[in-house]
This record gives sequence, C-alpha cells and structure tokens, in this order.
Amino acid sequence: MATKKQHFVPRVYIKAWETTVENSKEPNKKFQGVYVFSKEDAIGDGKTKESILWKPHLYTIKFNQLYMAKYCPKVFNFYVNAVYDAMANNQPAPVYGKFGRSIICTKDSIRKHLMDIEQWDFYYENDDEAKKKAILNRINDIRCYLLEESFDSCYEARWEQIRDVFIKEVTNNLPTSIGGDEKYISEKSANDMLEFFFMMLCRNPSFSAMGIYYWINDLLRSAYGDIEEVDKMMDALWFSELYRMIYKNTGGFYHNIINMALKSCKFVLFEARNEAEFITSDSPAFQNNCRVLSVNKNGYIFPLTPKYMLFIGKGEDDIRLVAHQYANEKTVKNFNRLIRSNCDSIIIGTKKQLYNLL
Repeated sequence: MATKKQHFVPRVYIKAWETTVENSKEPNKKFQGVYVFSKEDAIGDGKTKESILWKPHLYTIKFNQLYMAKYCPKVFNFYVNAVYDAMANNQPAPVYGKFGRSIICTKDSIRKHLMDIEQWDFYYENDDEAKKKAILNRINDIRCYLLEESFDSCYEARWEQIRDVFIKEVTNNLPTSIGGDEKYISEKSANDMLEFFFMMLCRNPSFSAMGIYYWINDLLRSAYGDIEEVDKMMDALWFSELYRMIYKNTGGFYHNIINMALKSCKFVLFEARNEAEFITSDSPAFQNNCRVLSVNKNGYIFPLTPKYMLFIGKGEDDIRLVAHQYANEKTVKNFNRLIRSNCDSIIIGTKKQLYNLL
C-alpha cells in the first residue's frame, strides 16, 4: 500500500546491506539495519532501511498536477473515476456539475470537462446549489499513488530474484574459453538486470538524463524566469518519463537508452575477495565519466550487494556475454571512492568505521 513516505532507493535493494548495527542514541541496543554516513562522516550511525532514503509524496501525483494528463492517460483516468466517486458520495447528498450548458454527471462528461473543473458549479439532485469551494477542496485533496504502486509491482517485487539469478548464472556458468573470465548468461537475465539498473537511475530525484534535464531547466529559467512555473514543467517532464518507463514500450530516455545499451554495452560483474565489501548510496545507479580515469573505469556503476558490483561499459559483444572478475581490497576501495563521490549526500555500508571501506 502506497504511503506518503516514498523510498527513492527501494528497501528491498538496501536489504542486502542489512546487518546488526547500533546508533549513537542507544549505543548498547543492537538491531537489524545499515550504517549510514554523510560524505564527511568517518563513523556511521545505525538506521533501519525503512527510516532512510525516502521523500514525502515523491511520486504522488496531486490533482493540481493534471496539466501533465496528456502524457499520463492512466493518471487522468484515475482522476476521472475519483471525481465521479467524490460527487456520487458527496455528503450530505450526491451532486452533479454544470459547466456552461453542459451537465456533468457521468464519467464521459467528467472526462470531457475535467480540465475546467474550477469553472464548474455544483448542484444537488433537487437542483439546489451546493457549496463549490468545499467540494473542490475535497477533490484537490485526492492523491494518485499510481507511480509508487507500479514501482513495487513492476520492479521491486522482482528485484531479489533478478539479482540472485544474474549472480548465479555469471558465477556458475562455464567460461567461453579456458582461463577466460567471460561467460554467457540467459537473455532474460541480462535484460532484467539492464531494465532494473536504468529504472533505478531514472527514479532517483537527482536524475538528469545524462545532463539533458539540467540543460532544459536552465533554458526554461532563462526563457520564463518564473521558478514555480519552471518547477512544474520539470516535474511534468520527470513524471512523464517515469510513466513511459512503466506503461509504454517505446519513447523517452529509459527505452531509448536500453535499446542503445543492448547494442553497445558490456556487463562486468566484480566479486569482492575475502573481507572486502562494496558500499552503496542514495544514488546507487550512476554514470561515472571522468577524463582523468582510464577508459575501463568510465561507464555505469551499480552495487548489487556488499560482495558484488555491476559495471556496464562500452562493448560490441552480445549483452549476454558477461565478464566475471575478482576484486581485491584495493580495487573494491577504488570503486567505493567512486560511489562516495557520486552520491548525493548519504553512503550506506555494513561497517561502522568508514576507513574499513575506503
């Protein structure tokens, strides 16, 4: 069930870093959680996965955001049904609407005139006028949790199986050559992992579509100057991207980048040796692109568990051909420093002391 606390990093993903932790408020009380660090922290504080990495109503679409309806027809239909129910169940009695010469009492008539609802007048069935402001206030309080619920049903509910099957196939399948590190996995496993990675990238509030959103935002602000109006436009752009990701098969950044990745990307699964562990963050799926680093460090990075990290780089081979490489402590710490530098503000680990991870 959707709530106002909406996690932009799924709890089912963070679960892999859960361990026995303690926090500064009750240092003697042990509980299941993760250690949380800011970029400057040397010592982590224990927190439950439910208490972190969420924002209030992050994916909730409010009634006053219907300006994006042409991009999200399922959202529009939700509000058509919600307004119909609100009018039919109005207290003390059901109401109907009038807009110009139109009588609004069916779902079809609501659909036709919904964008003009502020100009409607409301009447009881005996034609007495109802209190318009009170009715509109109740309608404006309706919230659509469609995106939040769809993340769970379409992606999050499948994550542990996707992750475990991918890791199992890469680690257990035979290499394509003696002494080599490349192995073929199933097409479904490769596609599932690719889709989940880019879902994690797109759903994050810091998502920029590889810088495209920053450019659009700057362009709109220079053209309009109205910060609130530009924010509405950027919200509509992001929500429509998430909607296309979940409900459409083509178009938008998500589907286009996946099609490109299928043709020109290569998976590398890094497995940490011995006691070394990968960290994660509030931006777990990200693009690392630094001219100073060697070519094989530039690409997409996605920690899967403390022991496994996925790297997606350039490649001309079949996406099913995955390299399986072991990472010593030095290599793991190098990647952990990249994860820290690309986070927004929060790092997640299983160790209380950060120097053990970096």
